[in-house]
Amino acid sequence: MLKYFALFIFLSGAFGNTVLSDISTPEKHYQRANTYHNLGEFEQAISEYKKAIALDPNSPILYNRLGVAYSELKQYDAALEAYQKALELSPMTAEPHYNIGIVYLKKGTFARAIEAFKRAIAIDPEWADPYTGLGEVHLKQGDFERAARAYKKTVRLNPKNAGAILGLGKVYARQRHLDEAIAAFEKTIEIQVDNTEAHYQLAQIYIKRGEKEKAAAAMAFFRVLRQTDPLLEKAEMWVKKHPDDARGYNNLGIVYLARRRFEDAVANYKHAISLAPNLATAHYNLGHAYHKQEKIDLAIVAYQQALAADTDLAIAHNNIAVCYTESQVDLDKALSHARTAVRLAPTEANYWDTLSQVCDALGLENEARRAREKQKKYSNNE
Repeated sequence: MLKYFALFIFLSGAFGNTVLSDISTPEKHYQRANTYHNLGEFEQAISEYKKAIALDPNSPILYNRLGVAYSELKQYDAALEAYQKALELSPMTAEPHYNIGIVYLKKGTFARAIEAFKRAIAIDPEWADPYTGLGEVHLKQGDFERAARAYKKTVRLNPKNAGAILGLGKVYARQRHLDEAIAAFEKTIEIQVDNTEAHYQLAQIYIKRGEKEKAAAAMAFFRVLRQTDPLLEKAEMWVKKHPDDARGYNNLGIVYLARRRFEDAVANYKHAISLAPNLATAHYNLGHAYHKQEKIDLAIVAYQQALAADTDLAIAHNNIAVCYTESQVDLDKALSHARTAVRLAPTEANYWDTLSQVCDALGLENEARRAREKQKKYSNNE
């Protein structure tokens, strides 16, 4: 978080696509640096920050951002030097102190981290982040009482700070206050549904309490999150670097859906469709997202649009049949789509299972029996 300014530039394509003719040369380098920074290209960002600093050596903003870029590359000594320079130019700004605290926290130099966080708090006592930093340090030190006080201060200032609530849950877990820990982890998940650490911590508590079903459910989703954590980072970075790539947004939507971020998934599928209206997979995935949210009517419309783009998309036929069957309406349409699905993909056991259920609902006993035989046959072949 930067408290100096709120200007973040996301440029699409080459820098030449952005009008910079009326901006000063330091600002050009600053914007380029921010673009590289947001794309995760920190070495290029550092180069541009330095060019801006050469032209405007009295800007604390530039030095602070330079420090953040160095910190991302784990070049901590260079980061500290940049932050110190920012403080020389603007001593009463909290952000560099906070960033210094983060560096020392990462380095395990806890006394200096505490000192830096406290300086940030002294300058801006209503800023929540330094209290979270203090909580992290005290938690690592095993000083649970101080950690809890720091996290609680963060939450008072920012009730939706998932990191602080997660930290508070860890404190409660270490203190064996398991009910309070569960409540904190559940609150973290309410704020950030795909918080990997919160699901892991929740699973561990359920294991300790012998609640096997809850532990298994929490651990299963934790594994999904852990597997998709690197995919999420790559997919998010891809769309930043390729803002006109419809398939990139479709892929990001797939990752969000796996992580139960339904609104984000829907938004990305819709964006993919806006870029490529005939991308059948994006329409299908949009339908799948709606289906998981039990928005059946919207799911059917999206699946139908997928079929408009690709009439042979068997999975869309199958899922429309499932939607109609679940809602117990238009069962004749369900039967037609289910039959089409097995015709297009005759070895897919799940599609035969769908057909058997539709036939059962319509009283077509012989066809239902044959469909179940096919489902069993192809299930055994998997």
